[in-house]
Amino acid sequence: MNTTDYFAVFYTEHLYYIPQYLPVAKELKKRGLSFLFVVKESSKRDIFDQNDAICKVCEKEGLPYQIGEDGLSDTSIEYLICGGDRYPETNIPYRQNVLIIHGIGTKVSAFTEEKNQYNIRFVEGDFRLRKLNELYPDAKVIWENVGFSKLDDVFEYTKNDKEDLLLKMGLNPDKPTLLYAPTFYPSSIEKMSKEFPRYFKDYNIIIKPHYFSYLRKKYKKQRKTFKKWQAFDNVYFAGFEDYNIAPFFAIADLLISDESSVVFEFAALDKPVICNRFIHLRLSYRLFGKYKFNKRMESNMNQFRDIGENVWNYKDLKAAVESELKNPEQKRAKRKEYAKEIIGPVDGKVSFRMVNILEKHQMEYSTKEKDNNIKESKNSERED
Repeated sequence: MNTTDYFAVFYTEHLYYIPQYLPVAKELKKRGLSFLFVVKESSKRDIFDQNDAICKVCEKEGLPYQIGEDGLSDTSIEYLICGGDRYPETNIPYRQNVLIIHGIGTKVSAFTEEKNQYNIRFVEGDFRLRKLNELYPDAKVIWENVGFSKLDDVFEYTKNDKEDLLLKMGLNPDKPTLLYAPTFYPSSIEKMSKEFPRYFKDYNIIIKPHYFSYLRKKYKKQRKTFKKWQAFDNVYFAGFEDYNIAPFFAIADLLISDESSVVFEFAALDKPVICNRFIHLRLSYRLFGKYKFNKRMESNMNQFRDIGENVWNYKDLKAAVESELKNPEQKRAKRKEYAKEIIGPVDGKVSFRMVNILEKHQMEYSTKEKDNNIKESKNSERED
């Protein structure tokens, strides 16, 4: 490397950032550009240390990594790549910082002003780009509408890969496969039947909770429900080590979710989705009604709710699943329209575009820095 020791450092606060980073890291590797995953210490709110799982994933995927920031103070880094909702507090030195956010963003945090502190923000879809330009017309951050990198890995799976994966998971390749991927809050988990896999015995069921459902103490009741569901033969329960939902996207025929952004990610692959609108709200949310709920969620996303079949009661779920699988083309036009608006290009080449842009900005930044140095040098000579 001519200008940096690391072309990119991926700042990794949670395990669920890795699926978004991984395709980009693969592309950097192809081009011989050096990178490092820096793992932040786990939160004290977690019931166990997730850093061990992150380190194992990095080792499995062949990703260079370290825990904490020690040893980086004198390192030259071109890009610090972040994926969280908040601007990171870090002393890692870098020339430019980049946001590759970990989810599509159905919450208001997707549009907070602090995200304008980044030099470059990769954006997913025309809707988000328009809204950001409306909210912050004078922002200096560079917005690049390239798509959602996590979906790149889905395109790598062949038909044989999918069948092999189902068998490995103990599922039947001859059955339709449902993916239930609820968020941690507000979630439909509490409103689902404790026997729900029994009522869907003619289907494979993959259950992929949000990471906070595994980690946070307050969701222990959800974990009790998971144990009951795991006992059914037609269920594959994704453990904490199943960090990447992309393989499940590849093999599933239909998604069931609730307020999770995976609804839009999965629909962008032109597969049917069911949106559980029966969700459990905490007491404070029930007391303060829509005000508190709307404060948490991005209301502008409501216009895209018809991307899938909306189900308002658990007893109607099975009929909706059967209908969508029988007629998967029902929402096809909406899926195509909304994918462009919310996801951007879906072609397996998002990480390729991202790295192209990073290399381009590196060159521009270096040229500008060189010109400034020459200008400063000439001004200094004149003063002498």
